[in-house]
Amino acid sequence: MKTLFASLGTRGDIEPFLAQAEIFAEAGHEVICLFPEQFRETVTQLGYEFIGFDKGFLEMLQTQSGKTIMGGGGNSWNQFKNYIKLAKDSLSLQHTLITQQRDALRTNKPDRIVFHAKCLFYYVAALADSERYTFLTPLPCLTHPSAEFPHIGLGKWKPLSPKWNLKSYNLINGARRLSMKNFLGKYYSDFPSTEINSATIKEFELNRLQTIYTISPSLFPRPAIWPESAKIVGYYFRNQLKEYKPSIELETWLAKYPQAILLTFGSMVNTKPKEHSKTIIELLQKHQIPTIVNTSWDGLQQAENSDESIFYVNQVPYDWILPQLYGIIHHGGSGTTHQGAAHGCVQMIVPHIIDQYFWNRIIENREVGPLGTSIHDLDASKFEIALKDFWTNTVYAENAKELSSQIKTEAKRDTVLNLVLNPNSKNN
Repeated sequence: MKTLFASLGTRGDIEPFLAQAEIFAEAGHEVICLFPEQFRETVTQLGYEFIGFDKGFLEMLQTQSGKTIMGGGGNSWNQFKNYIKLAKDSLSLQHTLITQQRDALRTNKPDRIVFHAKCLFYYVAALADSERYTFLTPLPCLTHPSAEFPHIGLGKWKPLSPKWNLKSYNLINGARRLSMKNFLGKYYSDFPSTEINSATIKEFELNRLQTIYTISPSLFPRPAIWPESAKIVGYYFRNQLKEYKPSIELETWLAKYPQAILLTFGSMVNTKPKEHSKTIIELLQKHQIPTIVNTSWDGLQQAENSDESIFYVNQVPYDWILPQLYGIIHHGGSGTTHQGAAHGCVQMIVPHIIDQYFWNRIIENREVGPLGTSIHDLDASKFEIALKDFWTNTVYAENAKELSSQIKTEAKRDTVLNLVLNPNSKNN
């Protein structure tokens, strides 16, 4: 069977789809990946067929406007202007991305399509042919409501009352569904026997679209109000150790500093990487916290005059390094949060955008780390208070170990495979 995996975004958006592609391929299925062009080398090295989305989507995030939104910088007015500019750029690009989604179906004729929230065309295509499509996401609080948390788009702010948390889903998703016609209206004729409007899309998304949340139920338990079509299946990790060989220098450093942490902002960028790096690394040295600093994507940079307790890497597989560490300070992506939790690490999050504020609160609520400070207002004194708590609070370490044992048993290897291939099976 031929399966198309379609995802738009940064590394954190792609990895959950690669994890499933690995399982499908090993089960003998033909795999096609429709990802941003920047991931071509990664995918082709794994042996999967690749279709590249226009480079422009990720390139937008590298512009000054993108960096300001993702990593702070400027006053509220400048932030707003950058949001408007990025939105305009995204509008013109969205038509290209939708055309590419449509072409991938017509050219490759996949039997099954597993798609990301940003792949808008597949929402409408799924409405017309639901058995072929599965919506997969590593983020809760998107389609299906939670009384505990508002829609993920409002994740930067503290949760509201249960009543208003629930109402936020209608507000955010209602606006999205109304706007979809601007992008997709001319393609409605592809599905002449299907009634397509915001009301039919809403009913379909909430009740009938097979939706798989690849998140840990130990971090976010499944709300009782969700329909049968929405499932939480645990987080899946791709095996990234096949080709990795650590340097002798890194192994020697780890032997000298067995109680160490990892500092990483993943694929996040910001407007002040040098300044932020200096602030954080100086505090790590002040409190004698040996740290491996991941400088990939340039969100963090090497600080001048850092001593030997700070070890710089360009990239390191989390599933190799985290089992050897006490904890991790990171941006708060879903994948990194789950990796830290699965390997029993104490965590502190420096959120940059949207869902990362949600995971910041989850880490605090589950008592596996303190509430971290946003990159948008990274204050040295506030960061230091959280850092000392992160490093010395024994409750975090105990809870992290217990959480790790729970998470390791959650994601069954063939669960998503079986759901995608047999969407109407009563055994799912």
